[in-house]
Parts: sequence; structure tokens; C-alpha cells
Amino acid sequence: GRSLAYPLLHAAALRFAATGEDGFPLCWTRRPFARCGSPPPWRCLPRRVDVHRNTAEFKAVVAYFTATLGCTASVVSLTRLEHGELYRRYSPVGGQTIMFHGCKTAVNQHCILEGGFKVACCVSGGANYGTWLAYNADYSNGSFVFTQGVIRHIFICVASYRNVKHDDCTMRVVGQDCAYPMWLLRYKVSQPSRPPVVLAPLPMRTVAPKTNKHGNGAREHFVVRDGRWVPAR
Repeated sequence: GRSLAYPLLHAAALRFAATGEDGFPLCWTRRPFARCGSPPPWRCLPRRVDVHRNTAEFKAVVAYFTATLGCTASVVSLTRLEHGELYRRYSPVGGQTIMFHGCKTAVNQHCILEGGFKVACCVSGGANYGTWLAYNADYSNGSFVFTQGVIRHIFICVASYRNVKHDDCTMRVVGQDCAYPMWLLRYKVSQPSRPPVVLAPLPMRTVAPKTNKHGNGAREHFVVRDGRWVPAR
């Protein structure tokens, strides 16, 4: 997938979503304890924090979004979603990937802001199938984002490999509590976006005996991981 064309940008954005020693993302706001033995408020109460343009976090997240968008856009705002209870349920098992999610209506966006991704409400792929996320922003921007006038909204998320229902060069579908909406980005598109590229599945290829370490000419299977085909192990 094209996301792998920007590994350094991906890594730069992902480091802000990395989990700290306290069990929450490094980019989240830290506050002093209200009193000895009580949980700090930022762990429990949902907060929406505007990320300032001059911060390293804003620059890293926007740079990755812009690189995968495929068209010229101006960012209106970047909001970090700090929801302690939701994040406690999220499982980063298997590693995390920065991915994108668009929802077409204000109602759906509000539901995600308040309660995260709910697989029970899934329609695409069948009931309870999973949360759909795109490797590149251009796919979501094509026809899935919520538009308010000329302002478009897109969720920038972290997704794990704990319970993968589907994974190809364009998107990944994960089970409940395997994705967290880390940021909501609002933007305006200056030029028409290019249509998303959907790659056809790669068939199995026969490995010649001289290159097959087992020397039996067996077929080598491929799987998709982080948006590209790699040999299955």
C-alpha cells in the first residue's frame, strides 16, 4: 500500500500515540493528583484537546495525513480525544498502525466521539463484523468523511492486530476494542482528490526448487500486513 511510502512520517506520528508507563498515550495531558490515592481526572473524564499548530504533535500528525491524502488541503483544526475509559478497553496487542476512518453523518461522528467504535453497530460486512479503517487518508476522503459546508472531518486512529477480520492493501477491519479514535482532524480540500487505488489480490506464486529452502517446489503463500504483501510465516 502507499502508506509504506512514508514510513518515517508514520513513525513520527505514531510515537505520540505510544503508550506511556501510566498506561495512556504519551501525547495525553498529564495533571497532578487531586488527592492522595485518587485517580487523576484526566484518566476518567473525557476531554477534547485542541492541538496547537506550533507543536511537534500537530506537525507530525498533519504531515502523515497530508502525505496519504493525495491532494492539496488546508487543515482547520486537530483535536485530540482523551477518553480514559475507552482507552483502557483498547488493546494494542500485535503492534499499532496509524489509520483513518470517515463517517458520513454528524450523528455517527458524535457517537464515536462519545463512545468510540462499536462493532455492534456495524453494517458493512454484516452485523458485528468489525471497524473499518483505511491505510491512507485518500480512501476515506473519497466518499466517506462527514462534510460540514466546505469543512471535512476525518478520524485519525490507532489500530492493532489483536483481532483482525480483514486486511488488504487498502484497509483493515478489526474487532471490538482493537481501534481507538486518537484525533479528529478538520480540513478543506483545495484540489480534487485522486481516486483511491485498490490493488487486486496477489495470487500464490510457485517457488523454484533452487530458491526454495526446503527444496520441494512448494507454493509460497502471501498475506497483507501494514498494507503490503509479505510471505506468510
